[in-house]
Amino acid sequence: MDVELVPRAVLHGAQDGQSERGVVYFGRPFTTAFDPASASETTRAYVVEREDVAVFRRLVLPLNVAPRPGEPLISVAVQAVAQPADGRTLFWDPVPCRLIDSGTRDSRVSVTANLGLVQSQAETAVQRPTQASFLQARGAGTGIVQWEFTRRPGQELDGIYELIATVEMPRGASGAALLSAAASISKKRMGVIGYTAQLPEELAAVLLP
Repeated sequence: MDVELVPRAVLHGAQDGQSERGVVYFGRPFTTAFDPASASETTRAYVVEREDVAVFRRLVLPLNVAPRPGEPLISVAVQAVAQPADGRTLFWDPVPCRLIDSGTRDSRVSVTANLGLVQSQAETAVQRPTQASFLQARGAGTGIVQWEFTRRPGQELDGIYELIATVEMPRGASGAALLSAAASISKKRMGVIGYTAQLPEELAAVLLP
């Protein structure tokens, strides 16, 4: 479902720029049964300890981003907040936890040799591997989980992502995960504009468990 992006207010008033559509899409969020094979070893051990007093489910948030030509997405953040916020509903194992953009960086090394009265200098180019996160998840073990996408050189924020987290709730309890999203876009002639996603009711909350 296409969601409306509304410019965020700043100290001097609303930013220049109109609302955006056709850039960020959400599939309907849902929950599935907890699959031990999909969890980390630590979480599997934790579930075994807690399964007599807690229920575990997998929260799935389908996300699609489609920037317009010449107006790249600079960042996208998606957040889920447990309600009621009583500290008993927790998120574990956010997936993806981290996505890396691997590449190389050129650097130059100069060597100076003193040969009697003459100094000779040589310069050589060296390529070093670099790694930068363009997606980082936060909030494991808390009531708030967030995925943060950040554009990197050579790594556009574009495509389909499936955001998943394990949810722990006390047995017999009920609640919801409240969803929100934000983005920033590099707009032609206006620079970077920050937006808040206006999620419709059917996307803004997922009933738990």
